[in-house]
Amino acid sequence: MKNATFYADFRVKPLLLVAGLLIWSALVFFAGGVLLEPSKGYSSSLIKTAQADSDQTDSKQIVPLDRDRLAGKNLGDYAPYEPQSGNLMARGHEYFYSTDENFALGVWESKSGEMTYNDLAYDELMVLLDGALVMTDTQGKSETYTAGEGLVLPKGWSGTLAVPEGGVRKIWVSYLSPGKGLAANEK
Repeated sequence: MKNATFYADFRVKPLLLVAGLLIWSALVFFAGGVLLEPSKGYSSSLIKTAQADSDQTDSKQIVPLDRDRLAGKNLGDYAPYEPQSGNLMARGHEYFYSTDENFALGVWESKSGEMTYNDLAYDELMVLLDGALVMTDTQGKSETYTAGEGLVLPKGWSGTLAVPEGGVRKIWVSYLSPGKGLAANEK
């Protein structure tokens, strides 16, 4: 009987994570639309752009998160990710940007390495699909997150994101401050 309970708990936890991700995303999206007036005058962002499904950005259609990309297939070639901030080699796919470019989500994968965040310009939810992340704040407090776990990096956070041997793959959902979206890289 103990094994049956463990198995049931194991199957429920991923569903709770996905439900939490969707609820949090909806709240952030709607709260941002009500509380903040979108502005132009974009500046750079730590989020890689250019791969968003452009037909999904302005559409009122459901945006599916396909199994292949979530499993690490069809994510493109690894390339230096924010080389001015660290040595990560990453790849990913951006599924969606809201019309005002302040709400975005995608899947991201990185080989081992690290990068430094200085006064993060946006809020980001990360849900780990595979591998691990070690997050260390500027006071030296370190937390390790593994597959099936998630975290929220609040706007203004500073510290180090380290990817241990074996890499990481995650879903990310970001609420970009007004002026931090896609158009930043078009200027």
